[in-house]
Amino acid sequence: MKSARIVSPRKIEIIDEPVPALEEGRVLIRLKKTALCGSDIPYYSYTFAPSSYPLPPGYPGHECMGIVEESKSSVFTPGELVMYYPPGLDAYKEYHCADPARLQKLPKGMDLNILVMTQLLGCVAHGAFRVDKPYNKHVVVMGQGPVGLLFTALMKNLGAKNIIAVDPLPWRGVTALQMGADHAVNPLESDVVGEVKNLTGGHMADIVIDAYGQEVAVINQCFDLACHNGQVAFFGICLEESPALNFNVFFRKELRMVASVGPDLTMDYPYGLDMILRGAVDVSPLITHTMPFDDIAKAFEIATNREEKVIKIILDM
Repeated sequence: MKSARIVSPRKIEIIDEPVPALEEGRVLIRLKKTALCGSDIPYYSYTFAPSSYPLPPGYPGHECMGIVEESKSSVFTPGELVMYYPPGLDAYKEYHCADPARLQKLPKGMDLNILVMTQLLGCVAHGAFRVDKPYNKHVVVMGQGPVGLLFTALMKNLGAKNIIAVDPLPWRGVTALQMGADHAVNPLESDVVGEVKNLTGGHMADIVIDAYGQEVAVINQCFDLACHNGQVAFFGICLEESPALNFNVFFRKELRMVASVGPDLTMDYPYGLDMILRGAVDVSPLITHTMPFDDIAKAFEIATNREEKVIKIILDM
């Protein structure tokens, strides 16, 4: 079977591995689609210790769906379409021997590119459930990649009265408005703090969602954007173990922080699927590229370099 492996910084190769043996109680899945996640990109583009390479085959992919090829579980039968959340984050493989608890049945007859987005939407929904109720509140979403755009859509669904999307890439700002943002602010062109103050009538944001996370400066700016007694929610992954946070700003404004990283597979993924099936969230504006799995190296380069107005890349197995 095909398997992608990061062998050194910005170098990924497709290798051949045996199809995993089907264990009792498990399900053999042949992937149909897998998607690049923003959290995957640092593993491809950053330089880690030489001893880290090569990374495990398939790592760090985690957004995927496929067909049940064989089953030793009473819950699933061959031919069923399923979403899979691999515990080893090794989605960039053609076949998987899966725990049924990590699978969700998907309806047939729909665009598979839309269905594979269930995983990400469910993950974002988990974060949205952890923040204060956004109804009739000012919300700032920092970063308008796929995660930020889905947060924007969910905040609109949950009744936020004023959503301010912040992103330096112009095409993402345009997409943010499609997804429900009331305003799009480019931090390379405007003073974000000043813009938020103006757009909220001096109130600032009741809720600030960090959907980027990779830079400490962005994290600290979240504190600046929040109103007194506001809430800052962190979804983006900070790559520093001990970031230098502006604690006094956080302390004196009496802010509240919440973090979200791991979804509840029994609730969040079914919710994400339901939102897509009911048309409550249209994920199609996010899908900018569909490419063959064999072009995974090219896909990572496009995503890393932010070329071709990329937002979300889906790979066909």
